[in-house]
Amino acid sequence: MNIGIIGCGLIGNKRALSIDARDNIVAVSDIDISKAKTLASKIGCSYFKNYKDLISDNTIDIIIISTPNFMIKEIALNALRNKKHVISEKPLGKNSKESKIIQDCAIKNKRILYTGFNHRFHPSIIKAKKIIDKNTIGDIIHVHGHYGHGGRPGMETEWRSKKTLSGGGELLDQGVHLIDLAILFQGFPKKVYGLTSNLAWDIEVEDSSSFILYHQENKHSLFSVGWIYWKNKFEVSIYGELGYLKITGLGGSYGNEKLTLGLRNLKGGKPTTKTFYFNNKDQSWKREWKFFKKMIQNKTFTENGLQANLVVDAIYKSNRNKSEIKL
Repeated sequence: MNIGIIGCGLIGNKRALSIDARDNIVAVSDIDISKAKTLASKIGCSYFKNYKDLISDNTIDIIIISTPNFMIKEIALNALRNKKHVISEKPLGKNSKESKIIQDCAIKNKRILYTGFNHRFHPSIIKAKKIIDKNTIGDIIHVHGHYGHGGRPGMETEWRSKKTLSGGGELLDQGVHLIDLAILFQGFPKKVYGLTSNLAWDIEVEDSSSFILYHQENKHSLFSVGWIYWKNKFEVSIYGELGYLKITGLGGSYGNEKLTLGLRNLKGGKPTTKTFYFNNKDQSWKREWKFFKKMIQNKTFTENGLQANLVVDAIYKSNRNKSEIKL
């Protein structure tokens, strides 16, 4: 397949280096032409400053969007109307209203739209899902997680800290990953209750959030995210009737990735545990790319970006109203 990449920063580079050898990156684009030129020279393709010049190439089948949130809607609509399949970095626009417009455009133009949530493709998550599907820990009764980092000097001046550019703060930044994992493990929630705060950073958007997602039979997920941990942190625990799974680390600065399986001692006492360790090299981007290509081949429809943003918007509303919000 022929590919165009719009946005040549960190994620654009990750996406570019995760493409199958039999696929072809035709061109890349970035408003910072030096970034586009650097990535183009790395992979051997054309480059543009104006993304519309890239999209107008009729040989391109797929557009990868790896730009800041405020640019995604315009680019995605342009790509879909030009009959390109689209994989967009999360979140899918600044809010669920934008997500819905993009989703409707994909349906109208009969193109596959997918929002990149690469965490689903980490080996610990894949292994955990297989264990759950085998009913090893029984029915899930609760999921609990933390995700975040400590920010960085000057973060208050970045686009992520400006509401008109980002749409939201840490909840929309990293919180969507936990929301997507909650949907993976327990399905789309029926209602939410959440709080957002500015505990450390004097910025326009929240630096932290805690929220509960209520799933079927009021089984729930409880998460906290923040730019307030002063280090990179990722932990998700999944509790079932017969045992639990604990996932820690994402590799790199988040620490070595591992999964612990604990089987409940029905007579009381300590559970029996087994820990799985994973290679620190992140292959999630490559796995996600293969998954996306299968979606195109099988004409598989998903609303994953819209679903995540619907939950995010409900949490913001819950914080404003100080009440549970039904979905």
